[in-house]
Amino acid sequence: MTSQTPLKYKVAINCLVYNHEPYLRDCLEGFVMQQTDFPFVAIVHDDASTDYSADIIREYAAKYPDIIHPIYETENQYSKKDGSLTRIMDAAIEATGAPYIAICEGDDFWTNPHKLQKQVDFLETHLEYTLCFHNVKVFNTQTGKMLTDFIMKDIQGESTIIDLAKGNYIHTPSVVYKNNEEIILKRRKLGSCLPGDYVVWMLLGDYGKFYKMEDTMAVYRYGCGIWSGSWNLEKALYEFKTFSKLYVMIDNEKARNVLDNQIQGLFNKMILQENETHTQLLQLRASHAYRLGKLMLKPFHWVKHRMMS
Repeated sequence: MTSQTPLKYKVAINCLVYNHEPYLRDCLEGFVMQQTDFPFVAIVHDDASTDYSADIIREYAAKYPDIIHPIYETENQYSKKDGSLTRIMDAAIEATGAPYIAICEGDDFWTNPHKLQKQVDFLETHLEYTLCFHNVKVFNTQTGKMLTDFIMKDIQGESTIIDLAKGNYIHTPSVVYKNNEEIILKRRKLGSCLPGDYVVWMLLGDYGKFYKMEDTMAVYRYGCGIWSGSWNLEKALYEFKTFSKLYVMIDNEKARNVLDNQIQGLFNKMILQENETHTQLLQLRASHAYRLGKLMLKPFHWVKHRMMS
């Protein structure tokens, strides 16, 4: 009787870095301090940072070669908007053979050394769940204050794709989820979607439930990331497209109905905001401020063009 080949890694950590120099050491320390009875690896991808992020990653990769596996880009992949970044990370994580994935971007960090162990233990003993998350603290980079999270405060224990279709309440650095090849293929069919983590959660919801632990085991930095700092109207447009694509892709009919309401609500809000701006422009014309009005209108022409594309 032949012995089974031992698992090389049980968890692969997906860590995207771009100009995160002020925060990156906190992030990487959160990885290397993890205490587990299984092997894990952190795929740390530097997307051609222009600060010293890559140097910090090299330092940690040299000190912790069994944990930190770096990828260094010479050209920024995110800005291509062609899925290159996702394909690179998918291939790197697939190569690890890990059945579980955790996510922590370079500006967030973990605060509990038992985080991975607790979440993997739960998922391995509760097979009906595909994703496990937990409470976080929110650090507002604009005010410098640490806040108790307000997004997931009303979520306790079990939730489903129907709950999540109403809006994202799962913070990225709090997640460990089951690696699923079907979800990877579905995400590729969807193409570029923002926020990308929400898309993964929703697709996972077709295969099982979500569970929230009450432990607070991470810090999410608000206001310094690409998504959390983006302009509201642009964010609404991205969400509109993402909800529309998910509506076609997911199987749960009740969740599809919730998404349909979300799509209608976002569309109405964008149109209302455009109409309000037109009213302001008419007032500006009357006060001989026409040139300023034209500048204000440009973003809405851009939104209409993107909505039709």
